[in-house]
Amino acid sequence: MSWILFDLPLHPLFVHAAVIAIPVVALLAIAAAWVTKVRDWLGIVLPILASLGFIAALLAKQAGEALETQIAETAAVAAHTGIADIAVAGGFLLLLVTWAQWVWEHIFVQVRPGRTQARVTKASTARRVAIVISVVQTLVAVFAIVAVIIVGDTGARAVWQ
Repeated sequence: MSWILFDLPLHPLFVHAAVIAIPVVALLAIAAAWVTKVRDWLGIVLPILASLGFIAALLAKQAGEALETQIAETAAVAAHTGIADIAVAGGFLLLLVTWAQWVWEHIFVQVRPGRTQARVTKASTARRVAIVISVVQTLVAVFAIVAVIIVGDTGARAVWQ
């Protein structure tokens, strides 16, 4: 696949999509982890946005690898390409935890149409699992934000040095 459009590399386009999507999704994920109204308001939109953020990060990485073959190898470029995977990992982990929270809430805890009760009927179990998911989701969201900042900083240094 050609990662160039109108003689411009696609890497910056995908990077900007990931740099916007991942931190926004991460902040929404933190809010959704602890505020039920936010979680209910966002619904399935949050895991879908997390999926799009991950896809943008993955495309940015692939486009960056193609761009790397066309530019001079400097220490700054090597530093950036060496840690680019952490942003993709952050996006992927964010995708996993947002989907896990949505599945837990909508498949296991809520009463589904055609059922008289939820799959998990013990309130203490539902609460404990929800707390664990919320803590993990918060930690992953912070990691994703930090990963995007670090990778973005090294990328900016590679461009401007």
